[in-house]
Amino acid sequence: MDTFRFDHVVIGSGLAGLTYAIKAAEAGGTVCVLTKADLSDSNTRWAQGGIAAAVGEADSWQLHEEDTLIAGAGLCDPKAVRYLVQQAPAAIEWLQTIGARFDFSAAGDLALGREGGHSRNRIVHHQDRTGWEVERAMNDAVRSHVKITIYEQAFVSALAVEDGRCVGALAHIDTLGVRLVIAGSVMLATGGCGRMYQHTTNPSVATGDGVALASQAGAEIKGMEFMQFHPTTLYHPQLRSFLISEAVRGAGATLRNHLGHRFMYDYDGRLELAPRDIVARAIEAEMKRLETWCVYLDLAHLPSEAIKHEFPTIFERLLEVSIEMDRDWIPVVPAQHYSCGGVVTDLDGRSSVPGLYAAGEVACTGVHGANRLASNSLLEALIFASAAAESSQGDRLQSDANPAPPAEIHCIAEADAIRIRRNLQKVMTAKVGIVRNNAGLKEAAKSVEKLIREYIAQPTAPYSPYPLETYNLLIAARHVISGAQSRDVSVGLHFNEDLPQAPAPSMPEESLRSGVLSPTRGE
Repeated sequence: MDTFRFDHVVIGSGLAGLTYAIKAAEAGGTVCVLTKADLSDSNTRWAQGGIAAAVGEADSWQLHEEDTLIAGAGLCDPKAVRYLVQQAPAAIEWLQTIGARFDFSAAGDLALGREGGHSRNRIVHHQDRTGWEVERAMNDAVRSHVKITIYEQAFVSALAVEDGRCVGALAHIDTLGVRLVIAGSVMLATGGCGRMYQHTTNPSVATGDGVALASQAGAEIKGMEFMQFHPTTLYHPQLRSFLISEAVRGAGATLRNHLGHRFMYDYDGRLELAPRDIVARAIEAEMKRLETWCVYLDLAHLPSEAIKHEFPTIFERLLEVSIEMDRDWIPVVPAQHYSCGGVVTDLDGRSSVPGLYAAGEVACTGVHGANRLASNSLLEALIFASAAAESSQGDRLQSDANPAPPAEIHCIAEADAIRIRRNLQKVMTAKVGIVRNNAGLKEAAKSVEKLIREYIAQPTAPYSPYPLETYNLLIAARHVISGAQSRDVSVGLHFNEDLPQAPAPSMPEESLRSGVLSPTRGE
């Protein structure tokens, strides 16, 4: 088997992966980016809202920190949160230096939006397609860097581990065949696993690849039970799971049921700007109570021109299905959106396997705890990928290192993989969704183990990414269920109707505001 040698290899091409690639290359290392689709195909591209950062005059990192800790329901790592919020303004400046364009106010300051769980306007954005703009700038920067080599349509099927250290990855590259890519450091930036559910805002590439790869390599996985469901995705057969950004509610949209009642008054004093887990459960409760198939977002009371200016992409997409968002109520339902858990890392992006790093949605940094604060995801990808690029500079393999290619899961026929994946999606949606119970989780665990055995028992078929992605989804789902079963209280995004609700976390206000928790990276 032919081998490639680089200082660093990146698996994935979202904001986390490309940030790492640029920073590592700027430090002088050679970088290989392996992405299983096109370079621009990632969850980053679909992020509408923006990036949270305390850059406004009325804001501070202390307030951003407090909002993040409250949303995380007591399970955040305070050191990781503090590092995140303190680095946020500099991260926004760095994005601007590589060409990312953000909206500005008439006074010349960054225009700042507001989303659920935030006590201040602090969402830096580019209209309602911030992710698209950031991905555009990152793609341009990566493609123009002489030390970065990109392989698109390159599916990584296994990590190479030798003497307990990750030393590379096995990749199926469309134009070249199978190659072992050897490197001093391996960055997992593969995104989420939303395709294990029937309804998700995630693109087709979100198949839990990084969690499965890391798990098979022996890395610690944590927090997968905290699966975030976005409260407001369009209910319509022609634009299935099209996301209606939380910024729409931040701009003043209200939620109404089929009777026209603004029902968030019945669930939380923060109304439509309560954290996502609360809003999603409220919507599901209203749908069950009234036996309806959706609820509605109402913006009719807002100025039409302001709506068109702030949300041009959403406005145009809704017009395609004859919905005028400045006049009509928008039918919405919750859908799987983001995985708060993943590969456990420290503040330098290191996993429990030497040489293996992770950043972005695939990682569990401790920032999100039991529930992610809106618009902290792109920020987390930026901050911890940058830290990983710096800390991995000392990782070098001997020039004559010649690790053996890793064994990989066998591929099965696509028809069998389609059937297995659909069964998995039905189980996860019905038993491991917004509201869970003990009996459902037990049944889901049995079903997933049965599907894994069924996959392994199938005869080997020629290589195809879809079946291997299906196996990765099965492994990721196993972690979601086992994490949910290990909880003895309902907390954050894990709501088990058979368990008591965890008490609201006490906020150590003095230590938060005074800087007592101030960490240095790497502690």
